[in-house]
Amino acid sequence: FFSYLHHPIFCCSRCHIPETLTQFCSSLCRCYFHNMPEDPILTEEERNVDVVICGTGLTESLLAAAVARYGRRVLHIDKAQAYGGNWRALNLAELEAWIAEESDPPAVDPNDVGAPDRDLEGLQVVDLNFASVPSCFQRREGAFDPFSTRSEEDREALKAELLKRPGAWCLDLVPRLLFGRSDMVDVLVESGVARYLEFQGLRSARVLTPTGLVAVPLTKSDIFQDPVLTLPEKRMLMRFITSMAPFVGSLAFASPAQLGVDQAHKVKGPEAEAAGLDGVDMDAPWCNFLQQQKLSARLQEFLTYAICLWDWEQPKGGSVSDPSSPTLLSTREGLACLGRFVSSLGVHGKGTAMPLLYPMYGASEIAQGFTRMCALHRGIYALRTFPTKFLASQDKETGAWKAEGIVTQRGEVVRAKAVISSADHFKPASKAEAAGASSASMNYSKEACKRMIVVIKQSLFGEEGINLCVVPPSATDPPLENVVQVLQLDWATGACPRDYHILQLSQAVTLNDSFSPSESTSSDFYTDLDRALKLLLSSCLAETDRESSCVYRCAYLHRPRNLESLRRSTSEVHECVAGSCSGGSLSLSEDPAAVPQLLVGPEVPEAKGLFLGCPGFEAAPSADDFLKKPSHVAMEEQAGSLEDLEHFNQEMQNATAESPEQKDPAAAVAAEAPAAAAAASAAGTFSPEPRSQGENQGSPQQSQGETSA
Repeated sequence: FFSYLHHPIFCCSRCHIPETLTQFCSSLCRCYFHNMPEDPILTEEERNVDVVICGTGLTESLLAAAVARYGRRVLHIDKAQAYGGNWRALNLAELEAWIAEESDPPAVDPNDVGAPDRDLEGLQVVDLNFASVPSCFQRREGAFDPFSTRSEEDREALKAELLKRPGAWCLDLVPRLLFGRSDMVDVLVESGVARYLEFQGLRSARVLTPTGLVAVPLTKSDIFQDPVLTLPEKRMLMRFITSMAPFVGSLAFASPAQLGVDQAHKVKGPEAEAAGLDGVDMDAPWCNFLQQQKLSARLQEFLTYAICLWDWEQPKGGSVSDPSSPTLLSTREGLACLGRFVSSLGVHGKGTAMPLLYPMYGASEIAQGFTRMCALHRGIYALRTFPTKFLASQDKETGAWKAEGIVTQRGEVVRAKAVISSADHFKPASKAEAAGASSASMNYSKEACKRMIVVIKQSLFGEEGINLCVVPPSATDPPLENVVQVLQLDWATGACPRDYHILQLSQAVTLNDSFSPSESTSSDFYTDLDRALKLLLSSCLAETDRESSCVYRCAYLHRPRNLESLRRSTSEVHECVAGSCSGGSLSLSEDPAAVPQLLVGPEVPEAKGLFLGCPGFEAAPSADDFLKKPSHVAMEEQAGSLEDLEHFNQEMQNATAESPEQKDPAAAVAAEAPAAAAAASAAGTFSPEPRSQGENQGSPQQSQGETSA
């Protein structure tokens, strides 16, 4: 009974926050007042902005920071009580409450919505369906002791133990890894948001084969010291990587003679406009290309699934049944994937490994970093706030529609030149819904991702930090439907308490248009993920610890929504909504991409495109204005560089004065180094802080196993 009192099984009818029975009873009075209409919180000045952004996901937060830094007024709202949107990370108690709701709960009772407190004459008002918005996460299920290895009493004790400190858990709904050389890392460093964040580097990559786990060599030394690869395979792999020069550039495969005292930025990364390779059809299937390179079947799997991190199964033996299949990896795409992985080796962290970075406490921390930047540039934030009406106006001469603002649930009329929203905050009520009919169904993308979060008591890979494992379809008999990617996190990432580990399993799937999560009740929907989990447990743990070490399991379907239907004028979509979208004053941001499963997707290009197309600017911005570094920050950095240069010159002069006179001609060269350095700095070609191999200019500071920005 005592544990029953302290389980988070009750929810506030207004906030939907999990509460214990004692907390629930003590907050009845507070919840009574919550159910009353709220008073406005936005001032008159805060209601008149250039851009209003609904949702605090990664794309929306990037955009908010860019617009605010460009000098425009931003109002950023979210119906939740925390930042992140669909990128958010939940603690264990929140995850249990989230599973219980198949769709995100309504933020407020429709009867409690306040009427607009301003005259809306001359504006077209479109009601938004905020009470029941279909989520991009479906078929949610969770269980403690999923393999039923404990008695009912022990299972309740386990549940109480795990929920004793719910805040110690930080479970990513959409886990994301960043390549060391990528648009996202560049934006983080250039904008300065990296100073708010900490990262962990990938420690190892493995492939599960029928004979067990095999470590994937990441560097030249790893290849030649690998105990599994044969000598011919090592030579073939090295010859293959070094022959891909137009697409691959990395510190990990550059010799000391090539580097000297060079830095990472002098080693060129993959060329975006590489024309191709002599005698190679760049549009041919990747599997055929690998066969032409005379690589063994094992090396082909390593390259395709663990290095390129391709999400779809590829044909074997060069037999391609459907060359036009969107899941088929082309040679051009394969070389680009290979280049982004290999070129990221050695950029961050000690040594030459860690091509992938994981943000501590989850991907939502990146979004929060950009919201902080927006707030520093006078952006206005209002959580537990959402739009109930969309306002638009029509030009009498041209007939063009443009957005004019929104109305919040408190009745606050917000006027803006542009409205940008996530799908969670913007679903116009159709004519049928306005008449009282049930909500129309949402269109979804065909590409989806099955995800599973598993809490285990033992590490599967014997290493602390972040470890990646790939389970190809051929690893099991019968084969899996598609490749499964597994990410293991531990306490060092802030994801869980000590003595526990988190497994993030994912598998890309293609769904038919007729698929309905409510009608599909098959118990084997997550069979492939369960099979991969059991195979990993049996391969890495002792027989007595395999199933008992697994203490919690949560599975759900990540299915992004298709927003094109909201951008076109139909019988279900009002003409002013489609017209505002086509004119650019109304924009809808996409859900987190299901594919790639574990990598940051097109969020930076999407945010940049929304920024450039936003009509809330007097002068149209350029691509260079996206999160452009302020002039005073650039001047401070330049002043710091000059100070470092003076300090370096002074040390060189002191060393020359203290050392005995040398007759070697090299001494004269050393004596002239400060003057040469100063001249080179004036020409913009000198870095005042020579860095060791593996460091990158402007990159976050690193410690072993951790990259701290």
